[in-house]
Amino acid sequence: MLDGAFKQIDRLILQADRILLVGHQRPDQDTLGSVLSLALYLESLGKDYVLYTPDPVPGSLNYLPKIDEIINDRDVLKRPWDLIVFLDCANLAMAKMTADDLAGVTTASFDHHASNPGYASINAIDASASSACEIVYKFFKTIGLCLDRRIATCLLSGIISDTSGFANSATNSEAVIIASELIKYGVKINQLFAFAIQNKTIGGLRLWGEALSRLMINQELGVAFTYIKDDDLRRYRIQEEEVEGLSNFLNVITDVSATVVFRLSSREVKASWRTKRDDVDLASFCRLFGGGGHKKAAGFTVPWQVVEKNGKLIVL
Repeated sequence: MLDGAFKQIDRLILQADRILLVGHQRPDQDTLGSVLSLALYLESLGKDYVLYTPDPVPGSLNYLPKIDEIINDRDVLKRPWDLIVFLDCANLAMAKMTADDLAGVTTASFDHHASNPGYASINAIDASASSACEIVYKFFKTIGLCLDRRIATCLLSGIISDTSGFANSATNSEAVIIASELIKYGVKINQLFAFAIQNKTIGGLRLWGEALSRLMINQELGVAFTYIKDDDLRRYRIQEEEVEGLSNFLNVITDVSATVVFRLSSREVKASWRTKRDDVDLASFCRLFGGGGHKKAAGFTVPWQVVEKNGKLIVL
């Protein structure tokens, strides 16, 4: 189904001299795995390319090849690019970019978010895919690229992360088959599991414990929720990346319709929603607040100031 888009994107890559690869804010294994694997392809072609994410890369992901090449300086957007490729970005806001940043530039997108409106010139979007890395793998197969251990490591890292170790609803038969193929290139899957999932410090676990102690349920809506504040990260001396995974963990709750983790900072609130129910569409709900994602896993960021008072959250 995507073969036509894949071939068009590859033609754009082959014709371009200067290429920018873009991942989303708060980069995770899927956006980084897809960006870095495509960078390895560009390297093999001798292309002039730059890798960009609007936020710094988590230190726990330094095992990925070429990750030290990723920059966060927005000035890179002012350079004259022949092609900008977005990976795992459901919309421009996820890359902290606007349409003005793309004026006169040809763009392409590899994505698996159902909420992606197709904002790029050429879009390779498959909402049924487990991850952006799964789509990039199929791209490589379509163009006949010979994979190696480095590319396989990047791709498998993203698949493992976005499927929560082949345990969440994003897991499909193709993801498992692709993972088995990637292992054949010498990737040590046990190490990737450790990096992608089993990566919590003592401080991180203590913060998770505190977040669980705050867990509340809105009986009317059937929603379980908790929150994490900036002060929590400072108190437990941990990085933002250790908060990742808490939303998926809460999704084990069986007697609610959905779960949400609110990340409270001084200027905004980030909400990460999860559900196991087939009759709940979180992507559509989060789009009401300018966000998006998948039907069962979505989120949004809003410029609200929220304070805690007597165990309750109050919007100022």
